[in-house]
Amino acid sequence: MSNGTAIAVRDIKGKPGEVVRGFVEIGETPMGPIQFPVVIVRGAQPGATLCLTAGVHATEYPGIDAVLKTVATTDPQTLCGTLIAVPVVNQIMFQTRTGFTNPIDGLNLNRAAPGQADGTISQVLAHTLLTEVIAQADAHIDCHGGDLGEELWPYAGYVLTGSADQDKMGEAMVRLYTPRIFALYQDDTALPATGGSVTATASRQGTVSILAEAGSDGTLRPADTEHHLRGIRNVMRYLGMIDGDPEPCPDPLRARGQFIVSARRGGLVRLEIEIGQELVAGQKVADIVDVFGDVVEEVVTPEAGIARLIWTHKAINTGDPVVKCWRAEPAEPFTL
Repeated sequence: MSNGTAIAVRDIKGKPGEVVRGFVEIGETPMGPIQFPVVIVRGAQPGATLCLTAGVHATEYPGIDAVLKTVATTDPQTLCGTLIAVPVVNQIMFQTRTGFTNPIDGLNLNRAAPGQADGTISQVLAHTLLTEVIAQADAHIDCHGGDLGEELWPYAGYVLTGSADQDKMGEAMVRLYTPRIFALYQDDTALPATGGSVTATASRQGTVSILAEAGSDGTLRPADTEHHLRGIRNVMRYLGMIDGDPEPCPDPLRARGQFIVSARRGGLVRLEIEIGQELVAGQKVADIVDVFGDVVEEVVTPEAGIARLIWTHKAINTGDPVVKCWRAEPAEPFTL
């Protein structure tokens, strides 16, 4: 909860009613610094501190766009609390248009947390982001989407910590963010936490941190940006930072597990489903066609589910994934 004292990320210091911005340097290449941008929007009135990050995977553009638009449209004179935003976390991936892993050290930043101060550049970045930025916030939203080669159905997720108050807030945030389905991850269940993720680490360190996913395959579609903008606004209303009542999804689904449907033959993929489609057991997902035009495999789903991620590659090898599906059920009633 922010009060009248300044909030600072290194030399980027915001006082009530101010918007300040700058760069945090974490290392260097032979040609210059490696850094990330920070914007602090300090409300004139006290309130919660919310951190927004995007570009952990820096070809997932709708989240980046939504954070930029949120910063641009948030008035510090009417804001209660503080918004700390990092619109593009991973500079090198952003400027090289690289998906998934940092080309300098080959690491996936969202598997590198908590990082280390004297590690490789991704480890230093994870450590700096968590200890110097996210740790100052009461709540955190990490904006993602489908990376290169991935078509994704929007969702939000939170890692349960065992703290009743923190977990209730985390569940509220994902219910308010998602347009339909949310996941509550927990170790030793069908939905375990992802090791090394930024949100899991932040939540376990005391900041209520959620994963927010919308967008696909290196695109920047207005509808995907709007999914993020709606979710961010809803969370800000829930935290009392802006006027208005939060609006949860009217018919939410809770994810209970997931499974992957893969091909056993190689060839060209002729997909027969769409993202977000509800599938029944035994339903055909795709035909695999060889280079002579013969169908060599009908790929079918072994069980019912909802298509949550479709790999967009059309040339496929034995064992390559075709679609990942949610196992889901209607969510239980919940009071914000």
